Amino acid sequence: MEKKELVLGKNAVREAIAAQTAIQKIFISETLDKEETKLLVRLARGSGIPVLRVPKSKLDRLSRFNHQGVVAITASIPFHQVQNLVDGLFLQGIAPAVAVCDGISDVRNFGAIARSAEVFGLHGLLIGTKNSAPVNSEAIKASSGALMSLPVCREKNLLHGVRQLKDSGLVILCASERADKSVREVDLCRPLAIVLGSEGTGVSAEILAVADEVAGIPTPGKIQSLNVSVAAGILFYEYMLQNRSE
Repeated sequence: MEKKELVLGKNAVREAIAAQTAIQKIFISETLDKEETKLLVRLARGSGIPVLRVPKSKLDRLSRFNHQGVVAITASIPFHQVQNLVDGLFLQGIAPAVAVCDGISDVRNFGAIARSAEVFGLHGLLIGTKNSAPVNSEAIKASSGALMSLPVCREKNLLHGVRQLKDSGLVILCASERADKSVREVDLCRPLAIVLGSEGTGVSAEILAVADEVAGIPTPGKIQSLNVSVAAGILFYEYMLQNRSE
């Protein structure tokens, strides 16, 4: 089991949020009055940090010290602002390429996607706070350490983050096994966001609605679908091939 870095107490957690500490989630005891923690919850959610109300016994198991009913678990890596990431790349004369994980909740798949993104030269990952794999030591291990160097951006509202990318000039390419177009038919030598959906439901309808391109991977075999991390590796490899030939 990984060692968790904890921030204990209402004031300490509030200060950690204000200091933009990378926080994975915040636990609040069910025994605390909601009015008492309203400001803290608002600050956390405004920063895209999940807040969970749990039995006090869970917090007691996390720490034997006085936690005042509030415990924050820090993330294993810092999170970046997606707008800052993209703006910085443009300033360097680099066309940004960002992988977007929409509902990728399996930590091994998430880590493998991060590994392929780093290997094939993408510049960052964008994830949401809901239905997303935790960015923890298991994810870092599954990524072979790629998550330690590849910038990860986290948005409370993933659609908002995707719209930020689109408004910044990135082409939104959604991967879908039901697409009529092959990824090889798409120009990937542009500022680009490659959106990957969960294996169960695929890319969400709301993100598909803002897509510029929807493409898939030809699969002539009898089994028509790929594991999402395998599909990601193929898509990222195609991105690298097209940009290497430029």
